[in-house]
Amino acid sequence: MGFKTISCSVVLVLIGFVRVVSAADDASLDRAKSLYASAAYDEALTVLDQVSTAPAADDRMAIAAYRVYCLLALDRQDEARASIDRLLHQSPLFVPSDNEASPRIQTVFRDVRRAALPKIARERYADAKAAFDRKDPVTARQFDDLMALLDDPDLKDWPAAADLRSVASAFRDLAKAVAATPVSPAPAVRSAEPVTQPAVEPLDITYTSNDADVTPPVALSQRAPQWRPSSREAAQEYRGVLRLLIDRSGAVLSATMATGTLPAYDDALVRAAREWKFQPAQKQGRPVKYLKIIEIRLAPSAP
Repeated sequence: MGFKTISCSVVLVLIGFVRVVSAADDASLDRAKSLYASAAYDEALTVLDQVSTAPAADDRMAIAAYRVYCLLALDRQDEARASIDRLLHQSPLFVPSDNEASPRIQTVFRDVRRAALPKIARERYADAKAAFDRKDPVTARQFDDLMALLDDPDLKDWPAAADLRSVASAFRDLAKAVAATPVSPAPAVRSAEPVTQPAVEPLDITYTSNDADVTPPVALSQRAPQWRPSSREAAQEYRGVLRLLIDRSGAVLSATMATGTLPAYDDALVRAAREWKFQPAQKQGRPVKYLKIIEIRLAPSAP
């Protein structure tokens, strides 16, 4: 009698095990897509919740997107929009494909993207800027990603996009220049006495016009070379962008042309700009380093 009871218990355990395995096998992204296609949206959400506990890297965006599709199909608008916002913070360039999303879903995505991308762009700028101030080697790549985001069509009407792109480009180039500069090893200290480590200096932060609580530098001497155009050059206008890195004393650390006008004039302007003097930028009454971007315009009627 005891033997029969034990055997029955074993059979029940095995059956339960088989059922668990079958349920796990059924929880897949493909299964969720199939349920969504058959309009079983609640069931699809349940499967997506199971799959999302440990998704493969390539499946993360698809899981998040199909969760949005299901929520919109169920008319759970607020949840869907919140999910889109979270998805965009992870992958701001994501756009649902025409094969998967209906025109109505595409419209909702576009509405949320247009509202969310400016905030995301500023957050990405702040992260990249903090990495630059820490001298983090990944800085240039972060600014490259930000500039790709700023080229997104849903940001074309954002008024701040052009200024932020200009600043991001400047920091990207500075980061690449710093990364390419070899660092000399510190000389060995030959002493029997313990070496006192210097106090940790605060971050050498560079500010820009995007920092609202910083007073920009004021030019004390800023003589530009005179433009003497040829007859051919005088018939048109030339525009460029000059970047100045100004230190805490108001001296110009570096001057570069981000966009050139005429090669000869650019060279003369950069040489002159390195000698310019400024009253340094101020933050809370203290001088700070500042990246200044100046638009250059050469035209026959321009001074």
